[in-house]
Amino acid sequence: MGHPHEANDSDVELITFGVGDPEDPVNWPKLKKYAIVVNICILSFTSVFGSSAYAPGQQHLMQKYHINIEAASSGLSLYVLGFAMGPLIWGPFSELRGRRLSYMIAWPLMIVSTAPSAFVDNIIVILLFRFFTGCFAACALNNVVSDMFHNDPQAQSQALAWVSFCPLSGPCIGSLVGFFIAAAGWRGLWVVRVHFFLSIVCWPLVFALKETHGPTILKKRARALRAEGRVNIRTHEELEPVTREYIIQNYALRPAKMLMHEPIVLGAALWISLAYGIIYFFFEVYPVVFITQHNIPFRLCGLMFLPIILGMFLIAGPYQYLTRLFARMPLPWIVPEGTELAPPELRLKLVLTACIGIPISLFWFGWTSGRETHWIAPALAGVLFGYSMLAIFMCFIAYVTLIYKIYSASSSAANTCIRSIIAAAFPVATHRLLDALGTKWGLSLFGFLSLGLIPIPLIFIRYGGKLRARSRYAREAEAVVARLNARRDEEKTDVEVSEAPRAQKEKEAFGV
Repeated sequence: MGHPHEANDSDVELITFGVGDPEDPVNWPKLKKYAIVVNICILSFTSVFGSSAYAPGQQHLMQKYHINIEAASSGLSLYVLGFAMGPLIWGPFSELRGRRLSYMIAWPLMIVSTAPSAFVDNIIVILLFRFFTGCFAACALNNVVSDMFHNDPQAQSQALAWVSFCPLSGPCIGSLVGFFIAAAGWRGLWVVRVHFFLSIVCWPLVFALKETHGPTILKKRARALRAEGRVNIRTHEELEPVTREYIIQNYALRPAKMLMHEPIVLGAALWISLAYGIIYFFFEVYPVVFITQHNIPFRLCGLMFLPIILGMFLIAGPYQYLTRLFARMPLPWIVPEGTELAPPELRLKLVLTACIGIPISLFWFGWTSGRETHWIAPALAGVLFGYSMLAIFMCFIAYVTLIYKIYSASSSAANTCIRSIIAAAFPVATHRLLDALGTKWGLSLFGFLSLGLIPIPLIFIRYGGKLRARSRYAREAEAVVARLNARRDEEKTDVEVSEAPRAQKEKEAFGV
């Protein structure tokens, strides 16, 4: 007698989501979707809060363990480096076992790995477990939103705006809180202990998460049906099981290949990495500018990050409106007259304001950072920087997602890895750079780098269609989506045909 879960290929019943299936995340009520988005926002905020809350405690570590500033800053760098390694673990795991289970495992591990950094009196242990904490915290940065909104680009963009806002504002608020805690002079590394207790408080939210990964939901349904006796039921993933080679190809090789061979992925990664790296650069620069050069009290230095958060709010809220507004604006000096842009390039127009805003904000901040200028001038530069940084994240991520569709997870993995590695290097290098160039020219260096990247969005808007046509992954993704849409149309037609006789009988019963 065969195994109850075995079935001949010819007898297999393939299970999929039907039209309007209530278990399909795209068909969930809006209230349920937005409740999950809020949950994810809180968890992602908490996961990154711990990265920068540590920074104000570096002086305490230097005095207690007699280490230099580079060694103390490495605790911030190692946490961010964990963000680069984490997706290599949680990306494939969430595809194999579902989004919810990855949170259920990673979150308690994050709490456990935070404890040594918070309570152990040993600098090597503190720094080592900062890296592990970052690895486990990276789970909360997974893209869950697309599971629920991939059939509604506008709703997906707005949800992504807030899901991007929380992990980018989290480090700013973490630093703000960290300065007040460090200034209190409590014994022990309380800047890390606060993150430890915050993670415990947020732990119940993990249990409230719903599974949003469609294939995982279907696997659960298939197992239930097989338990009822329908042993031939299979999902598409069960017919084509995920192998070790598949994982290596999709989560290690494909992101690397896309980064090397896809100009769109590389260009977006360069801009996002620079913007992301600068915010971690700021966690080391702000104390120099505002405490050392402007005599701001230590505990109040974190308040200087509030303008950056304000700038993020200015783009996160009206993001959809601004995208539509800029999509209608003509760019005769970029797009030839009579040329009609495709939706991905139309939605990218907004990023031009951000790519110009980044160098302006850096030059503004740098050349007002001296003692001769009132502290409010460099602080207000953060508004423009916050707006520009978040706009760059949202616009480029949306652009890449629209183009690569089913391969957007691979492009996202490439982006996350390279931006985290670059951001991890910035805190350690900051003080040597400032010692050599000073704050004015040190910040101007990044302003000139960002000026050199301005042609990237211009090229994408002008030649994006040609780049997509030459892209192997973009063409494959378009073909797969076309086949899936055709299959859904067939299923919808079949449903309408099957319901037509019943509808006719109901009409006859009422004498219609």
